[in-house]
Amino acid sequence: MAKREDYDTGVAETIVGATVKIEGDLVSEGDIKVDGLVAGKIKTSKSLYVGPTAKIEADIEAESAVLAGHVKGEIKIKAGLVIQETGQVDGNITCQRLSISEGAHFSGSCSMPEGEEREATAAEQEE
Repeated sequence: MAKREDYDTGVAETIVGATVKIEGDLVSEGDIKVDGLVAGKIKTSKSLYVGPTAKIEADIEAESAVLAGHVKGEIKIKAGLVIQETGQVDGNITCQRLSISEGAHFSGSCSMPEGEEREATAAEQEE
């Protein structure tokens, strides 16, 4: 699972700076770090890090994610999702693992694949 330290060392392939605003789809095959504003959709086959200054109104799809800013939208994570203490999430989450730090805000529902659905998701990840 992605850790905040991975992004602090410049590993992210795509970085949306604090002064950047994107309206539309942000699609990448690499890691994404967002500190600015995104409205639309974010999709990556790797990790997403949403910094504490970020404001996102978008549906999200990623392998794993760490959310420390404000996110509003549907969130689909194949593996693990971490909502840090500064994170504010308004929307429904689908993931296999979820960690919510004390002080974080989450409003919505969370579903975690079970049984055959979880095995199918694991098999897709191995491909």
